[in-house]
Amino acid sequence: DGYIVTNNHVVNGADKISVKFNDGHEAQATIVGLDPSTDLALIKVELNDLPYLTYGDSDELQVGDWVLAVGNPFNLTSTVTAGIVSAKARNINILGSRSAIESFIQTDAVVNRGNSGGALVNTQGDLVGINAAIASHTGVYEGYSFAIPVNIVRKVVDDLMEYGEIQRAYIGVQIQNVDAELAEKLDLEQVQGVYIAGVVENSGAANAGLKKGDIILSIDGKTTNTVSSLMGVIAQYRPGTKVMVNINRG
Repeated sequence: DGYIVTNNHVVNGADKISVKFNDGHEAQATIVGLDPSTDLALIKVELNDLPYLTYGDSDELQVGDWVLAVGNPFNLTSTVTAGIVSAKARNINILGSRSAIESFIQTDAVVNRGNSGGALVNTQGDLVGINAAIASHTGVYEGYSFAIPVNIVRKVVDDLMEYGEIQRAYIGVQIQNVDAELAEKLDLEQVQGVYIAGVVENSGAANAGLKKGDIILSIDGKTTNTVSSLMGVIAQYRPGTKVMVNINRG
């Protein structure tokens, strides 16, 4: 229907947006909505019968899976590179705000300036992420590229299409990673889960009976061993949605 997903940092502040297609023709686009907290944007062109990508499932991705990155680095139109999933739920502290959702898929597919907003696909051609960033000392690719997981992308796109803004879910907890030092302090048998350092009054967490000192192990069966993985899971839900939280208490 002419909807195109890209990065917020690609289109934010633009006076005019022009989309260039693979066959060389161009079309003007309008912004449907922006979400700086995930660095995603939805734009639209008034064209019909466009090719499209099918959503995959980024939760099903495993470290070591092959992925392909598509983009236009250095104005090289439609460049494809290959790599593997190096890690999941990475937080690289680039979005800057306290409400930012950073739970990136890390790959070693070659990504450079101009790849932003491009597709990361699995070997079936399903969309599993939107390429957004690299970690580099030089400003060009050094082996570490990062993509926004498609399960977060799907939620943001649906929100922007339906509401024009993001419907963000919150549990209502202050959380921190469980590291070896904290595990020893709390006498934990394993270094796993996310520690609840505080519970917000009248929040979903408080109403459900979560307490300071609890350790969240999973949400709806999805393991949460880091703050970024927990935030990545919650970012897939809307306010009012009920989720099953598995905790370690005492």
